[in-house]
Amino acid sequence: MKIKFFVLLSAFVFALAFVSCKSTEQEKEPVEKVESPAKVEKRAAEDDSEYRRSVGTEKNISLDTFNADKAAIIQKISELNVVMAKKNYNSWLKYIDSESQKYWSNTANLAKASEKLPKNLKGLKLRTLQDYFIYVFIPSRNGRTIDEIRYNSADSIRAIQISKNEDGTNKVVVYYNFVKQDGDWKVYLPRL
Repeated sequence: MKIKFFVLLSAFVFALAFVSCKSTEQEKEPVEKVESPAKVEKRAAEDDSEYRRSVGTEKNISLDTFNADKAAIIQKISELNVVMAKKNYNSWLKYIDSESQKYWSNTANLAKASEKLPKNLKGLKLRTLQDYFIYVFIPSRNGRTIDEIRYNSADSIRAIQISKNEDGTNKVVVYYNFVKQDGDWKVYLPRL
């Protein structure tokens, strides 16, 4: 009987020791990815070169201002993409500067623009600013990608796409013009 008790006690102690010694996986701490100094330097140089291209001769625009303006412009374009997808004219008007609204509401200016429409729209007469929105603004910007911004002045920015021509030179296309109006960036619609 003592032997059975001793065997059972030994088995119990062994099982308890086995369970308590069972290795537990420790949670691994997240490893922060550290960029090599060369990558950091290269990224900074690329950021700096875009900044220099963007501000041009406007030396009074700081890197912080450039970054804030670019973020604001990209945000506006993102919102405009939603407005265009929904063809929401009334929402679109909130993004357009007042001078552009006035100019493009003039029937004489719309008539001139009607004459310059692409071949697939020849014969269409733009009669209202809403026609301009539907037949000119949306098709010319729909699906476009904006790569960079360029300052005309501290209160005027062009949002551009850069692509390569067949000869390898850069082709710069302006898809949006923005002006600062009452502290907010608004789309400026170029005049004829």
